[in-house]
Amino acid sequence: MKKIILILTSDPFSINYEIIKKSQYFFKKKLNNRYIFIGDQKEVFQNIKESKLVNFLDIKRGSNTKIYLKKCFDVAFDLLRQKKAHGVINLPLNKRFLPGNYPGFTECIADAFGREGRETMVLYNQNFSVSPSTTHIRIKEVSKNLTKKKIVTNINNINNFYKNTLGIKKPFIGVMGLNPHNGMDFKKKTEEKDVINPAIKKLIKAKIKIVGPLVPDVAFNAIETKKLNCLVGHYHDQVLPTFKYIHKFDAINITLGLPFLRISPDHGTASNLKNKNLANPDSFIAALKFFEKHYKKI
Repeated sequence: MKKIILILTSDPFSINYEIIKKSQYFFKKKLNNRYIFIGDQKEVFQNIKESKLVNFLDIKRGSNTKIYLKKCFDVAFDLLRQKKAHGVINLPLNKRFLPGNYPGFTECIADAFGREGRETMVLYNQNFSVSPSTTHIRIKEVSKNLTKKKIVTNINNINNFYKNTLGIKKPFIGVMGLNPHNGMDFKKKTEEKDVINPAIKKLIKAKIKIVGPLVPDVAFNAIETKKLNCLVGHYHDQVLPTFKYIHKFDAINITLGLPFLRISPDHGTASNLKNKNLANPDSFIAALKFFEKHYKKI
């Protein structure tokens, strides 16, 4: 039996519909999984001739976009809870449309499945991945939210993902420091001494292959020299800018720690590009290809 992968069409003011249009060729192939779109079918497939290629759960948008998106989320989450679906791709959305007070969809979906605080954000490429220990919070809040427990949970999630989903028996994970030069120039207590090193020691005892803390300004060099599978930093922009510069659209955003995989493209809504025929669908296609390769029949 094929696995069911849901696709949330998400933000109607974004480039999402253009991405879907430019990805129609993918659904002409013989696929391992069955993909079901969730959203306003007429609006999404306006001027798309080959819309019959895909399955659709039609939810009319109406005048209130936030309520519309909540309905889409509720339908998808219910199917996932009932195990009638086995994974989800959500196309980008503006955070102002999220139900409740969440800093991002990562935290929203984690809370919906009782996994708040146990989720892990990974930007994945087959060559190497990155993961921030904290996600969508202000820089001034990073230190107080960076805990030994959080680092250990994230790296356990990453280790299990590489082993169980990707089939890599002994993934090698690098951990960055937080401060310049790993805090060696500071006399007072540092996050490296109080939080990061103790977390690394605990993970080593658990026989996870890990190295760190790596000095932040040269940590990306270790990906090649030490053959790392994943580099863990401690705040969003410590790892994502360099990763995106290297991989461009050949990468995906994966949420670990859920009872299924959630994937999204590694870019935002790009609402400024809507209706300009400039949207790049490669990251969405990379998400589809990932499910095809690693999430096969039950």
